[in-house]
Amino acid sequence: MKDTKITAPKPSLEDVLAQNKEQVRKHGSAKLVLARKDHPISRKNFSRQALKVLEGLSHAGFQAYLVGGCIRDLLTNKVPKDFDVSTNATPEQVRRVFRNSRIIGRRFKIVHVVFANEIIEVTTFRSMQDGTERRGSGTRVSDDSGMLVRDNVYGKSLEEDAQRRDFTINAIYYDIKTFELIDFHGGFADLKARVIDIIGDPEVRYLEDPVRMIRALRFAAKLGFKLSRRTSEPIRKLADNLRQVSNARLYEEVNKLFLTGHGLQSYHILREYGLFEILFPGLEAYFDNPAFNSFVEAALKSSDARYAQNKRNMPHFLYAVILWFKYQEEVFNLEQFSDCLVSDVAAQELRQQAFNNVMQQQQQITAIPMAILSSIRSMWMLQYLLLDTTESHTSLIVSRSLFRGGFDIFKVRGQFEPYLEEYIRYWQPYYDKSAAQASKKKLERESSPGPESAPAKESAASFGKDSGQSRKDRLEKARAWRAAMHLDP
Repeated sequence: MKDTKITAPKPSLEDVLAQNKEQVRKHGSAKLVLARKDHPISRKNFSRQALKVLEGLSHAGFQAYLVGGCIRDLLTNKVPKDFDVSTNATPEQVRRVFRNSRIIGRRFKIVHVVFANEIIEVTTFRSMQDGTERRGSGTRVSDDSGMLVRDNVYGKSLEEDAQRRDFTINAIYYDIKTFELIDFHGGFADLKARVIDIIGDPEVRYLEDPVRMIRALRFAAKLGFKLSRRTSEPIRKLADNLRQVSNARLYEEVNKLFLTGHGLQSYHILREYGLFEILFPGLEAYFDNPAFNSFVEAALKSSDARYAQNKRNMPHFLYAVILWFKYQEEVFNLEQFSDCLVSDVAAQELRQQAFNNVMQQQQQITAIPMAILSSIRSMWMLQYLLLDTTESHTSLIVSRSLFRGGFDIFKVRGQFEPYLEEYIRYWQPYYDKSAAQASKKKLERESSPGPESAPAKESAASFGKDSGQSRKDRLEKARAWRAAMHLDP
């Protein structure tokens, strides 16, 4: 009689990932290593500059790993935008290895290794050690709310560093020596399940850095993933902590949310979790207005389509669209007030005052650079100038550097303000001609690269001229806009 031998089937990769995630839930972390044969990432997918940094650190005797968005993107069949390196070398040691590098940051010290057309960001392993110092000397300092204002406590191991990462899908490491992928927090399982899950205690991590709430929503919008319950539950309660974040940092976060191809999804999820009104204060009165939502959604959908066509989206268009209703309301209120005055206040002065009022409030949250502010102002002023179709003004308006951007907003408005249709028909041929000329110049620059000439500056005084319409006409158009937008008279 023959012996019967039973061989247990080898667990599938899905089973391994599920078991690993369960261990993470029980113990806080559980190391999982995938050999080269078990994952799709190859060195050929990395930029040459990233490989130079990895190999340079390795040859100098340091550990070096690729980590973060580049690994996440490669595992989801996307082309990485940039490559980040994690190492046990301190910023000063990295600086000595690469002469083409610079140490930046105070809150978190990092190193940028600068190449001709790419910057590789290098971070030192960080630690989760206790003993956080409060309002004093030291390398890890938090304020009274728990937000870290300085965090340069360096870790000794990859596992320590993984605990300091924000989300599990951003904490997968590639080992340059073994070609293995290393995961301590179930990031592989979450990628497969299309879930955003924060590492550690959600409330503590959000209090340490409130921007993590924005990042959670941004990744959900960008990747089409859902938030785990423990990741999403504290957001509404802790949203106000974003007001403690510097306006310069929030300006950059807003750009990432709305200018990189997922603006419409970002708008929806920010509204859902109550963060939109923090990033753009003073718009709550319009949230129940279908015209406002439709206008913003149409503009963001257009911007997302541009990004998909490898066209660049600009911050001035974003702010000019989102704050347009608020600006128009401010103009209307000022014009109504001036109607009671004995002297007639110039329309341009009123519009400038409205611009100042709107931007003063917005600047408290997002530090919009002066050049962007100037462009927003120009695009808003063009909304009035485009109502003047006299031949004497046509060439002057078309020659403006932001004519096409201003007309793009004008056309979106035309979807909801029928009286603009005749003006759109008038300006469309000029827009098409201007776009064709710009494309031709771009092709010429690409075929024969050389120093680009500086764009002509528009003088501030050039906006001081009114369109020639009477004050009564302006008020009638303002009232027509309010009626089209379903605002109270």
